[in-house]
Amino acid sequence: MGQTSPKTYLILFQNDKEIRPTGGFITAYTFLTLDKGHISTSVSDDIYRLDERLLATCESKICPLTPPAPIVKYLPEVTGKPRSAWSMRDSNISPDLPTAASEFERMYSLLGGGLPFDGIITIDTQVVEELIAITGPVEVYGTNYSAEKDPRCNCPNVVYELEHYAEVAAKGEQDRKAVLGTLMQQVLGRALGSGVDKVPDFLTSGVRLANDKHIMFFMHNLRTQAAMSKLNWTGQIQAFEGDYLHINDANFAGGKSNLYVEEKVVYEIKVDSSGNVSNKVTIEYKNPQPFNTWLNGILRDYVRVYVPKGSKLVSSKGSDDPVNTLEDEKLGKTYFDAFIQVRPQNSRTLSFEYTSSVKAQGKSLPLLIQKQPGAKDHHYIVKVNGSTKAEFDLTSDKEFNLNF
Repeated sequence: MGQTSPKTYLILFQNDKEIRPTGGFITAYTFLTLDKGHISTSVSDDIYRLDERLLATCESKICPLTPPAPIVKYLPEVTGKPRSAWSMRDSNISPDLPTAASEFERMYSLLGGGLPFDGIITIDTQVVEELIAITGPVEVYGTNYSAEKDPRCNCPNVVYELEHYAEVAAKGEQDRKAVLGTLMQQVLGRALGSGVDKVPDFLTSGVRLANDKHIMFFMHNLRTQAAMSKLNWTGQIQAFEGDYLHINDANFAGGKSNLYVEEKVVYEIKVDSSGNVSNKVTIEYKNPQPFNTWLNGILRDYVRVYVPKGSKLVSSKGSDDPVNTLEDEKLGKTYFDAFIQVRPQNSRTLSFEYTSSVKAQGKSLPLLIQKQPGAKDHHYIVKVNGSTKAEFDLTSDKEFNLNF
């Protein structure tokens, strides 16, 4: 990555407080160049400017930008009409980062001139917050960004300011500035100029953030991508021989409510004497904070529960719309989709009962639970035949061999 020749990477900032399938709503971008140990950034802006360029380009030629069905149904235009075109800011509809990043690049290529970068790196607000906690406060365009708690949001100051910036960008105000790129330049400058004593802090934080899916990589160099994949830093939906669970939330026009919404998951597995597996997933969503005009609104959550391919839904409760059973052939998974709205100072519960396509071998059952990129460390309880086998906060993907 830049050791033998300069490499340029597109940094996409995903707003995890407005969660989307691969980590958050794509808010801004910047270019980062690595050249023999030297790091520089250039050309940063909010994602709406890039979408404005795409719209202008597609006025003079036919662009294949038909939006996926969930976006048409749950993410209307500000006028209330269904969306007729797909945009780069909403391109990360797949829960699989390589798939979503490839879609983003397809749209970017419509601008002409090819892809002026060697890969994509996604980051979220957690990354910026933790780096600033190490470097100390940073000032950008007269605004101070710090890791201190801000009473306006009951959250770190840098999170509040970035959310405020995202709101300004969304409104399309002409004097909006490319805050993220400048902020990252300042943070990187501080990091590179800091003393040797801070290096372990940066390394430890960076590795943990990647392990916990707050930094992810999509590299064009296949060897580099394979190395990142072995570290589980590529946001892939994994193939797995055994039971499988991945819960994926997409905040469609629900403000920044994921800043406050908490989730608790109870996963109940029943195995009969023949090894047949039936499961129940119960997800409790709770928002304890009061309403705030642009920060904490009604969460409009498009929920997908990914399970082993061929699993059959038996029943479901709690969805505002009928639950569908769908197949993702590319990812090799079956998923159930639902939609709920969670109001401030309120809670909602979703549940799905289904027969799994996998069978237990002997007295054990392999299980992989994959965390959604950008998500909080939601609390999980795993039970087998009524007995609690594990209770944990899902910080990263977790694999078990359940005995019963």
